[in-house]
Amino acid sequence: MGVKTSNDNSSTLKYTFHRKAGRSIIEKSPIFSPDGESLLVIVENVIRVYNIQTGDCVRTLETETFVKELIGHNFPAEEDYNLYACSDNGCVTAWTWENGAVLRETILSLPHGSRVVTFNLMDSKKCFITAIHNSFKYLHLGCYSLKNGELIHKYTSKEILYSEMIHVSLGFYNDDQIAVLCNGSKNVYIQNLNNPHISSEISNQNRFRVLSVTASRNAVGICDTLGRVTIIRGNLFDYKSVAREVLHWHFLPVMTVCFSQMGNYLYSGGMEKVLIKWTIGNLNIKANEKSFIPRLPGMIRFIAVNNTHIAMTLTNNSIVVASAQMRVVSTILECGGLSPVARAIGTPLVYHRQLGALLMGGRTGHLQLYSTTTDKVLYNIDITGMNNIPPARRNLLPLETEVTCMCVSATGNWLVTAEYRNDGCMYPEEMLKFWMLDVKKSSPFKLNTCVNLPHGGCNIVSLSLNNKGEYCVSAGADEKFRIWKRENENNKFAWNCLTACYYSSGSAQFLTSRILNDLKCGESYELGKVENFPYLTTAGKNDVIQKLFNIHKEDLFDSKQFAVKGDSDFEMGGIAISQDGSLIAAWFGCKLTLWDTHYCNLRTILSHPTLRPKGVHVKFGNNDAAHYLACTTEQCLAVWSLISLTVKWLVQLSPTCLAADPFSNKMAVTTSNNDVYVFTPHSSQPILTRKGLLNKKTGVFKQCTFGGTKGDEIRLYIMRNNSEIYSLEPEIKDEGSLEVMTHRNLPSSNFSSLLAEQQSSDVRRAIPIDPQSFGVTNTGHDSILQFLTASPHMMPPVSLLCTAFLQNMSGQQQPEETAEEKEDQTEGDSDSSDDEVDDVPKVNNQSVPKVTEYWAPNYEEIKEKKLKKILKEPIFKATEAILG
Repeated sequence: MGVKTSNDNSSTLKYTFHRKAGRSIIEKSPIFSPDGESLLVIVENVIRVYNIQTGDCVRTLETETFVKELIGHNFPAEEDYNLYACSDNGCVTAWTWENGAVLRETILSLPHGSRVVTFNLMDSKKCFITAIHNSFKYLHLGCYSLKNGELIHKYTSKEILYSEMIHVSLGFYNDDQIAVLCNGSKNVYIQNLNNPHISSEISNQNRFRVLSVTASRNAVGICDTLGRVTIIRGNLFDYKSVAREVLHWHFLPVMTVCFSQMGNYLYSGGMEKVLIKWTIGNLNIKANEKSFIPRLPGMIRFIAVNNTHIAMTLTNNSIVVASAQMRVVSTILECGGLSPVARAIGTPLVYHRQLGALLMGGRTGHLQLYSTTTDKVLYNIDITGMNNIPPARRNLLPLETEVTCMCVSATGNWLVTAEYRNDGCMYPEEMLKFWMLDVKKSSPFKLNTCVNLPHGGCNIVSLSLNNKGEYCVSAGADEKFRIWKRENENNKFAWNCLTACYYSSGSAQFLTSRILNDLKCGESYELGKVENFPYLTTAGKNDVIQKLFNIHKEDLFDSKQFAVKGDSDFEMGGIAISQDGSLIAAWFGCKLTLWDTHYCNLRTILSHPTLRPKGVHVKFGNNDAAHYLACTTEQCLAVWSLISLTVKWLVQLSPTCLAADPFSNKMAVTTSNNDVYVFTPHSSQPILTRKGLLNKKTGVFKQCTFGGTKGDEIRLYIMRNNSEIYSLEPEIKDEGSLEVMTHRNLPSSNFSSLLAEQQSSDVRRAIPIDPQSFGVTNTGHDSILQFLTASPHMMPPVSLLCTAFLQNMSGQQQPEETAEEKEDQTEGDSDSSDDEVDDVPKVNNQSVPKVTEYWAPNYEEIKEKKLKKILKEPIFKATEAILG
């Protein structure tokens, strides 16, 4: 049997590895531009400028000197044309807002070994920062000059413990500028910035922890873990002379508060996913009036306001912009924002070729559709269609219904998802849903079939579809896999279960991953019973409030810790179905079994001593590698030949993911060392190898998938366990670019930005057509020569050319012109001047008539010549003789 060898042209290409998406846009509080039309967001070490109305990123501001992270950014109150931002190492960068040019960079004179925690502008000349040293547990508070970076004031009257939840807000008390701080404890610290020796410490009532502060003129707002928002007025530097106004609607910890610019309104939000606008101040008619924006897609972390808009950063890695009338205007959404359970389970990463987008996990009960061409999240697809379960003080993070598995057919017409929930009280909720592609609707997929409890209450661990989407296989924790077939009745599709297959008894009921089972216990409690919750008053070692504040990046669960408890000899692993849907491969412990799809019976068992203790992934080859089967365990990668039922080759690795390209014979495997290998099952020699792409301490590659490519190119999308998306794709050539921008992205003028870097204006002159190049001889092919030399708009009707073309195709020679015809032709051409004759071009030393001389005079003479030729044909002569 002949085996097609893999083309090694892809190895000669240069490939680049870069981060595609998944950057966090909610680490720092955003700010509004002075004109109120843009929102500035810190994204690691750059500042993105988003348009408020469209939500698009219009430009990016970068620093001249490389910095690891930006801590804060702001515009001075007295001017609106310069933007200031500070990095973690104390580098303050000033940009001109109009052009985005770096005006200057200043290095602050911080204590040696310190890093900046917060950054706030006092004016265009000074800034207030807090810093922490690795060997100290107290914060360093200082006022620094923005021109030379020197320390102006050092505030040492209060010692403030460092916490990741440190929050600082600047305001005014009488004519002095003040800084209000909180660190997640019960105390609020107020520091007079003009007079370093003046400070105060105000304790919250009932000793509840303060989570956020905001300052206005002669007023301070705080929020605590009990859900109260308190406004403090009076003599802020004497805790005995302050007055408190308590606003209580929230029943869970409030994460952030913010005053309006005039101080007449206060905004608060937290774990309820609701923004509240409180009316305060001297508006007695509307005192304590509340406005709401409910059902937000995530918990609120920060709030920023200006005179016309409100911006809220949410834990699903998005920013919602609303008007002052509490109406949502736009949403800035970045890829990522996975729920903590989804990150621990590891929702698959799938590339949808028809949509040109990646399907991945999102917030609770949703999938994200991320476009790789526009770098935008196109849809948040609601898979479960369920409301969020409201949390309680005894359970701040209730168990929701999560999307555990998904797969897409190679054609992209079908999507299959599995969802699961088991709270330990009620019977487990399990759903298997089949979705049909429907791009005409508001959502790209339409639910076709929904199966309740397909595996009797056990969660689905693996899904697989064949290329055309005719067969689906689902493997569950009940040690069974089920075969589903698509039926077509009266042009209506529906999925039916053919049978359930199992290797052993298949009686492992209610076995499930503890990560979906132990999060919420089913213990009962008495209504009205008073309970003490330590997180309300003290910050322990494993502070739940701090974890919830950083829920978008906290690893609340460990997938290895919550392993499935069952018989490892028969537990289900990965499952795959061949591209034609005729064969199924399923892991049962360390045994790789092959099943017939149509007869639903066991064909053979593949086993090898190296494939222990249990298998993880399995994939069929495609195209010319369809007779190979690739599988992985925790320690090796092996390829089986389905013809000889033997191991073709085996490599010792630590695989984390195995992917197969449905439109080629290529496969890819990622390892725990963040290595990437692209190979074909024909050979153990990889086509493309990239080792140690990222530091494994920061995250390990968990998912990978092939993207759309041309020819033998390779495009691979990889996801780390913290939902960051990376791309391994061919390098873009420089000659394909239209312009090269400077590192500041500043064109010298508006017109120069429209000019290409290289211009070409060479226009070649027209060359006469050589008849020999078209196989035209010197004799008998005048009609083809006329057709090639004439202009398109001067061509005669096609009916006049058919006879000549048919004669040339049949090989008939054109009759020689008689002396009478030559004489007529000479008389017809006598009107042309000598100059026109001299201008006739020559090809191969033969004169080629000008185009206009063939068709310019009129068509009557040409018809008459054709008629004479027809009358001279033998058939017409014979007819004349008979008639005569």
